[in-house]
Amino acid sequence: MGSKLWFAYGLERSSKTALRLYRFNKGVMERKQKDGSWREAPEQCCIFFGEDMDYEDITEEEAEITQVRF
Repeated sequence: MGSKLWFAYGLERSSKTALRLYRFNKGVMERKQKDGSWREAPEQCCIFFGEDMDYEDITEEEAEITQVRF
């Protein structure tokens, strides 16, 4: 696993929206807020243990242009 990754739940690429969007950077999990800011979300680390398979990997560029709906 690289030191950075981005992923989204409920991703709709055509409208550039997602229900939720996360990034993992240097050991810190963060969730994108509706205002475009990022806030720590350590509870999402369960993804790394294979407990959740309903997300899509995305690029940093996609993460920056995607609006969150939730």
